[in-house]
Amino acid sequence: MNNPEEKKVTWLASIAHFLTHGYMTLLPAVLVVLTGIEGLTFFEIGVIGTVGYMLYGVGSIPAGILTDKYGAKRMLTAGVIGMAVTSILVGISPVGWFFAITYGLLGLAASIYHPSGLPLIAKHIQKKGKALGVHGILGNLGITVGPLFAAAMIMVFNTWRAAYIAFGIIGLGFAYYMHKISVEDEADLSLSDITNWYRNRKAAKSAAAAGMKTGPASGESGDLFTGNNIDPDKTLVIPVSLIMLYVGCVLFGFIYRGSITYFPTLFQQEIDFISSQLPPKPTVLAGLLTSVVLSAGMIGLWLAGYISDRIKRPEAAQIVVFAAIVPLLYIISNSSEVPVLIYSAIFSLVFFGWQPLQNTLIAKYTSKGSHGIGYGINFFLIMGVGSLATAAGGYLTDEHGAYAVYSMLAIVAVIGIVVAIAVLKFNKYSIKLNYSLLKER
Repeated sequence: MNNPEEKKVTWLASIAHFLTHGYMTLLPAVLVVLTGIEGLTFFEIGVIGTVGYMLYGVGSIPAGILTDKYGAKRMLTAGVIGMAVTSILVGISPVGWFFAITYGLLGLAASIYHPSGLPLIAKHIQKKGKALGVHGILGNLGITVGPLFAAAMIMVFNTWRAAYIAFGIIGLGFAYYMHKISVEDEADLSLSDITNWYRNRKAAKSAAAAGMKTGPASGESGDLFTGNNIDPDKTLVIPVSLIMLYVGCVLFGFIYRGSITYFPTLFQQEIDFISSQLPPKPTVLAGLLTSVVLSAGMIGLWLAGYISDRIKRPEAAQIVVFAAIVPLLYIISNSSEVPVLIYSAIFSLVFFGWQPLQNTLIAKYTSKGSHGIGYGINFFLIMGVGSLATAAGGYLTDEHGAYAVYSMLAIVAVIGIVVAIAVLKFNKYSIKLNYSLLKER
């Protein structure tokens, strides 16, 4: 962040990151309220959460493709608007199918952020480590503030709905601000973009119906495959370390989603001072303590961002992260009262340091023209596949208690060590694929 333009990009992306994670961590904070007032089981809410988190990840792949095509800032603005509107819809929806659908739409809107926000930083900032550290800190602050904000809204308005409605209004305000701020070499979202897209689609359909060719003439540069022509051989080179990084994404996502979703429930079940209070105090206190615990992650994010700019092999640092959280997760699953808070905070400090390291490595192993889809796949695996931890954690919580979730996550972290070692060991290897594409009449 050596000039005003880089600082502008960093803060725009980082504040949007804060909002994104804030929206997606409101649910853990209101989990116990939903089971008590609305009569849902942890498993039922876990399934709804899994659908939302899955769409949060799945949508990132098409969002990455659209970012590479239409521009990062344009897509980022669309995502912020979408999150704000759908959050308000969640807040006014009746519990049932409509709640599940609107929560899914919130996850889908939130999926736009990472494939657009991270490429914005990757494209406009030369030394990315520090910027990604700030980006990670603001995201972690969103994770931290989300439960606290939800608890405050429940205490003031005596309803979980206020959290989603109020946060949605805040998001609309930032969307307006983002729309007004220009970034060099980035197109802004406008109503004409939508109308022009619709007109072009309509014209293309009309041309296709009339049998007209709308692309370049056959044989010209950019020709799609016509007749029996065979495209010249193409070569696809995939670094093995990139594949291993993506495997690590799944494991990180599983631990991430499982841990932050069930921290409030764990604290309500394992800390007597909280469980002995009358509603809504347990939810408020658990939300407050979750915010305190997760805030420790901001220190880890800053340190990891600082380190990633100064070490030759950030791959090695990922091994350290996974190795450190194995005993921490095991200890958390066997602790209660004050110790469970202390070990949870240490876990947060270490665990969130993985993110800037990972984001730096994704930029390293993908080309500039494919940053959008590269981060899209990365985030799909973290939040999409990793979202399965919500339903799995709900089942374990119903059957045994929230402590069992953290025993499961310790096992997942052991596998993470092996994968992180593979990223480092195979960093000089690539898979090379030669292929041709043929379109027959």
